Amino acid sequence: MSKVTSSILINKPIEQVFDFAASPINGPKFIPNLSENTNINPEESGVGQTFDWHFNMFGLSLNGKAKITEFKKPDKAVIETDGNNKTTWTYSFDKEGSGTKVTVEIDYELHEDILRKFVDKMVIDKMNQRSADQMMENLKTILEAES
Repeated sequence: MSKVTSSILINKPIEQVFDFAASPINGPKFIPNLSENTNINPEESGVGQTFDWHFNMFGLSLNGKAKITEFKKPDKAVIETDGNNKTTWTYSFDKEGSGTKVTVEIDYELHEDILRKFVDKMVIDKMNQRSADQMMENLKTILEAES
């Protein structure tokens, strides 16, 4: 398994950041290459919530199912996925002054079609790190733009 980690400070209260980031409804708004999350059940986020995900990675259409396996508001949320890619997304939230430090840690196994497309796994890992960093920047931009 490979891993990427990214953190950012968002100038919004921890509850607001957690509620937005931990909701599968909002994932496509800030996660690069995530086309959509569908069949979200139940609508309210919490342990046991499931959804289908659709992702475009390196020109390949990937999809599968996801489940929230840990949900400790407003500190931590863990989402596990399976399907074309098996991943674990761990979001941690820490209050810093009037803002929130958000850290995402993504453990992933690469789909064999992606490995065949790229000779060097390190290239894929670097691209995934950039995507994780962009995800955090997107989250910050969206939340700090809200009044």
